[in-house]
Amino acid sequence: MSQENAERADRILCPVRGGKRSARTVERAVELAREHGARLIFLYVVDVGFLGHATVARVNLMVEELMETGRFALSILADKARTNGVGEVTEIIRKGKIQDVIQEVARETGAEILVVGRPINTPGVPSFAASDFDKMIRTLTENTGVRIECVD
Repeated sequence: MSQENAERADRILCPVRGGKRSARTVERAVELAREHGARLIFLYVVDVGFLGHATVARVNLMVEELMETGRFALSILADKARTNGVGEVTEIIRKGKIQDVIQEVARETGAEILVVGRPINTPGVPSFAASDFDKMIRTLTENTGVRIECVD
């Protein structure tokens, strides 16, 4: 175990979007949870800010579909983590702004480590700009005190 990992962590928070792009982030979170014997908390955030111009009926339907997608993705990740030796896995799904929800859940759960994947710029797929992501990481560190591990 590295010097940085020498401090024991009981709770590791891993926000995910699901799919192949989250694979390395999930693998690292599982690895850390096993190393520390920690509870692994997967978080899926449904950020509906982009739906602001849709009609209410459509927004509600879209939110429900996104929530269901999140539940499905989290259940698969939780099963994978348990299969790979993580003793305690929690799944949390929330609606809201990503950064705000991550901060809220980090505080609620008492997470000591936050494992996040760096955004990958793919044409046509919305993601954080590198500068926005770095700013979010600084803000999360300042506001929660959690140790953040970024996975490329």
